Amino acid sequence: MFNFTIKLLAAIFSTVCKKRKDLIFTMLLLKKENEILKRTVGSKNMKLKIIGKDRFSLSMITALSKRALNHLTIVKPKTLLEWQRRCIKNRWTYPKKKPGRKPVAKSIKELILEMKQDNQLWGCIRISDELKKLGITVHYTTVHKILQTFRKNGQIQPVGSWRKFLKMHWNSLFAMDFMIIDTLLGKRLHLFLILQLKTREIVRWRITEHPTREFVRQQIIMFADEIPNNPILIHDNDSVFSSIDYKDYGIKGVNTCIASPNMNAYVERLNGTIRREALDHFLLFSEKQVRQIIKEYVKYYNHQRPHQGINKIPVGIIDSTTGIIKKEKTLGGLHHHYYRSSA
Repeated sequence: MFNFTIKLLAAIFSTVCKKRKDLIFTMLLLKKENEILKRTVGSKNMKLKIIGKDRFSLSMITALSKRALNHLTIVKPKTLLEWQRRCIKNRWTYPKKKPGRKPVAKSIKELILEMKQDNQLWGCIRISDELKKLGITVHYTTVHKILQTFRKNGQIQPVGSWRKFLKMHWNSLFAMDFMIIDTLLGKRLHLFLILQLKTREIVRWRITEHPTREFVRQQIIMFADEIPNNPILIHDNDSVFSSIDYKDYGIKGVNTCIASPNMNAYVERLNGTIRREALDHFLLFSEKQVRQIIKEYVKYYNHQRPHQGINKIPVGIIDSTTGIIKKEKTLGGLHHHYYRSSA
């Protein structure tokens, strides 16, 4: 009898506590809904503003009290279950980490590129060893992958590239070519040009009606006497150029590839410049007239005309930056040379 009484009192107490618990959670649920609705009323579009804290609170209340779920009105029970699953998923989902080694810093990649550009003969192992001297540890296979990426982007030129050849021999490089000039009387003249690539100076020019091998040989002899220190002379594959043995005159001759005018681009550009800035603006009648025009233009080109490629004048410097500005005509006023004079 005593045990029955104890069990009965325990059941009554449990029922009262459970109802009290459900009542408390129901009130919390209604309070949270009221908070959300007040926040929504204050907005312009009247759309429910449910944030992460609201989802967590509603999910916890309905999970602890099933009866409180019956009083939920602003969302469906299915939505609450989805929130609970998402919350558990986010709790046990660890942040993703990139697999493999730590990526090489951008500054180190740029240093590897600089080493390769400055030292074309160095391989991946040599560059890796050079980095160790600086306290930077990068495996040679990683160096290889970095260099391959730079090559695909065109940032590394091949070892035997024409551009690399020009830069290595820039101080002693000259270019040679012929330019055809036709007069109104049907006479065809040939302008022989030798250009120094570093300074853009026209170091030698001659006009002839007969561009023979002997004519070119004589010009080469005089050029070799004027330019010491074993110059390198670039020329195309014309027979009058390629048939000469340049070693006899202390010159290294370098012929361009067939049908590749870009390999002799500087003197090819000079030919176009002479036409555009001088010859195209005159009616050409005689060889004497053409010679006078070329002579005057070469003087202007070498001593007065600024060149964009070198940011200066090929021969000479600007003497003064103060004084009266004066001008001097060239080619009858086709061009003008401006300079400062103290008087």
